Amino acid sequence: MPTQSAPFPLIPNDTAHAAEAAFGKGNIYLTIGDQMEHLLAGVDLADLAAPMEKPTATLAMLALVTAFQYAENLPDRRAVEAIRTRTDWKYALHLPLDYLGFGHTALCEFRKQPLHDLAAQGAFQQMLDHLAEIGLWRNVDNQGKAAGALTAVCTLSRLERLVEAMRMTLEALATKYPEWLRSVALPHWYARYNQVLSTYLLPRSVKAQEELAQAIGTDAGYLLQKIGGGNTAFALMLPEVPSLMHEWQQQFDQSAGEARWRSFCVVCASANDSSSGSTQPA
Repeated sequence: MPTQSAPFPLIPNDTAHAAEAAFGKGNIYLTIGDQMEHLLAGVDLADLAAPMEKPTATLAMLALVTAFQYAENLPDRRAVEAIRTRTDWKYALHLPLDYLGFGHTALCEFRKQPLHDLAAQGAFQQMLDHLAEIGLWRNVDNQGKAAGALTAVCTLSRLERLVEAMRMTLEALATKYPEWLRSVALPHWYARYNQVLSTYLLPRSVKAQEELAQAIGTDAGYLLQKIGGGNTAFALMLPEVPSLMHEWQQQFDQSAGEARWRSFCVVCASANDSSSGSTQPA
């Protein structure tokens, strides 16, 4: 039966019935939902707060979702999709079946504090330790510490944003200016960017992520150079092009004359930068 787990509400009856019917009690996320009181025991959620100023239940949810992302190798957008569509995650987070999720940038905003503040990182580590006791990391090769988990999720989400920005730009160009795109497109682009992100298997290993990011960055740099190097004002009118430019400039260091994938996220470089306008959960 659903249990009371402060600061979380009771697991809604519709969520409990649907999740138990679909998964049974052996599911790890149902176990997490049932043991929320243990998960949060001794964790000072206030340490995770600044500068977000969010209720403790919201902070706990963001911390748990971040842990789930790490366990399943999910970037931010797909994690939010899982919150919206997966009954087992809703059970774990004590959410109603009709919960629609929140803006994916809320997860990036959450990571800033524990990435930079030792007290916040310690609170997150306590939660990870409790999840380890329950068995969430059973199938994760590199369980790591809080800093490693946060960095891994951040890097994966950066890679997702880069893939999506390139894919959306190519789709927009193919729709509006197909002949021009054919004249500059590289042979491997169709295979690399034809996959919808919901089925795009992003790698877990750091080396494979860096290799993929560098390859996509090279593609993006080439495309942006072609757009900026001729009579291509028509392409600059597409909103996807400046979005790709912004992402490329954020993700790559070009100070040495060659674009190299950054080892850190510039958005998370300052823990006190809360000006991104993200949509936070209530």
